[in-house]
Amino acid sequence: MSVLALALLAPSVASAEDSEGCLNCHQYRGLARLEEGGVHVTSFYVDPAYYSRGLGAHARLKCTDCHDRAAVSVFPHHDPNPVNCAQTCHLSSSSEVERLFSHKNLERHLNASAHTPEVLSKANALLGHPLKEGQARCLLCHDEPLFQLSDDWLIEDRAIERCDSCHNDNLPKDTRFAFRHVHARAQHAQSDLDVVRMCGGCHANEAVRESFDLPDSAASYLNSFHGKAALLGGQAANCLDCHKGPGRNIHHILSKTKLDSSTNEAHTAATCRSSGCHRDAGAQISSAAIHLNIAKTRGVEYIIAVIFLLMIVSTFGPSLMLTTLKLIHYIIDKHAPDHHRHERLAKKIVATSLGREKLIRFPVHQRLQHWLLAISFIVLCITGFPMKFADQAWSAWVVVHLGGLSAVRLIHRIAGVALLAGFVYHIIYVIILLVRAKKRDGKGWIRTFMEAPMGLSPDDAKGMLHLTLYLLFLRKEKPSFKHFNPEEKFEYLGVFWGTIIIGLTGLMMWANAWTTRYLPGNALTIAHLLHGFEAFLALLHVGVVHLVSVIFQPGVFPLSPAMFTGETPVEELAEGHGLMLEEVAAELGLSAEGADHE
Repeated sequence: MSVLALALLAPSVASAEDSEGCLNCHQYRGLARLEEGGVHVTSFYVDPAYYSRGLGAHARLKCTDCHDRAAVSVFPHHDPNPVNCAQTCHLSSSSEVERLFSHKNLERHLNASAHTPEVLSKANALLGHPLKEGQARCLLCHDEPLFQLSDDWLIEDRAIERCDSCHNDNLPKDTRFAFRHVHARAQHAQSDLDVVRMCGGCHANEAVRESFDLPDSAASYLNSFHGKAALLGGQAANCLDCHKGPGRNIHHILSKTKLDSSTNEAHTAATCRSSGCHRDAGAQISSAAIHLNIAKTRGVEYIIAVIFLLMIVSTFGPSLMLTTLKLIHYIIDKHAPDHHRHERLAKKIVATSLGREKLIRFPVHQRLQHWLLAISFIVLCITGFPMKFADQAWSAWVVVHLGGLSAVRLIHRIAGVALLAGFVYHIIYVIILLVRAKKRDGKGWIRTFMEAPMGLSPDDAKGMLHLTLYLLFLRKEKPSFKHFNPEEKFEYLGVFWGTIIIGLTGLMMWANAWTTRYLPGNALTIAHLLHGFEAFLALLHVGVVHLVSVIFQPGVFPLSPAMFTGETPVEELAEGHGLMLEEVAAELGLSAEGADHE
């Protein structure tokens, strides 16, 4: 009653725009009513600014242009008839010039589309009748439209000032409303995510999908590269961009089975290559999967997912097990019989300048390559995983604080180029080392390669098996290794091939226009999967196995200086590189006998 009293006593709000005085009551946010036995609350609030500032397409309508005059002209109101959006409206303006308008033309487009009145009525029933009998089915998709105003108010003011130089009393026109109308129509009325939410009202509803035999298009879209860009606030093709077709009315959406549909196989290439999308791409881009459901398609994408799942289990699983067993050995203070002897030997060697030089496992070039790899990898993870897991709240936080999706993509690509540059640097460095080794030793290429410090050989497989049995307490003696142990060689091989996979797939997606001129569009889908899976596998190995060995391992904690100075800690040398110590000691004529037992 207090709200009603205030409404009756209050002066008319925005009387020029509200000649019928409806806002005297409806301007109050608390104006609402409990309906359906107190289950639902219906709000009758209307924002006065919508009319006073001309913020939407309906701002020039009187309330009775849509609502039944006989029902709302009495107080309290009678229940008005449902609004018919296709009826003729009287558009008024500040110049008091009226025009007649009707949505019947849009109704004609809708009736010829996939969303016929029968389809919409059936969908409304399956959704639980959100629209009552007689309400326009337009409201299943539409709400009160607002103009998307320019962020720069000077643009609007300057445009209106110029328009008003002609549109005065002799040529009356509501120039502010006209500018806002044209400006709004020149851009999306809704954001990409709002469009997906609108379409997902039906296309993500299980009852609707089962009745019409539809896939969960909203979920598969959000899992695609377009959907992830939309989730992070970037520009991407939304449902309407593809399904209405270039130049088509937005209400004229056809099933892909129709020959003139924009999503029919005969037209998908043109749709993807429209001026606002991938206009420079090859025609084959249309075969890239937009609504991919790996579990249901069981195609090559499914095989890739299975392969990487097996790789994670078969590579990361054993690495994690070995790392855990090593920590258990440290906790119970279990060392190999030769550990203390190797530790004494290492101390004698590093006591001499020549010995320290010979124990440097990572020269300057290798340290530079490592830090280039490490920095680029960290930046790639920080910028890449938010794009992969775009539906997570932390992803949006990261993207916003890095300057938005465009900035994140730019940083990611710069880091990718740095990674590939470091890889090329490493390849040239390795080739030079192999050529020098071949000339020095006079051996064949295969043997030179296998005897290189990071080259894998059958002895490494035997050493790895021996180490595993020792860590499982099934052998008493721990194997000794030279410059690099089998675990380090395995990590190196993973980084080597991982960089190739991530680099090539990243370049394919970056240069998607070039890719689709020579390869099927499905190659982009495969590249997207390979890129993401390989990055995740790399993060698991680096973030768990590698960081434990170089930071959290007791022998090197809090951080191994090997990649800063090249010098490996004595404890680490004694624990994992006994054969290297034996060889260097033999060269220097040293032995562990007589050394201090510290």
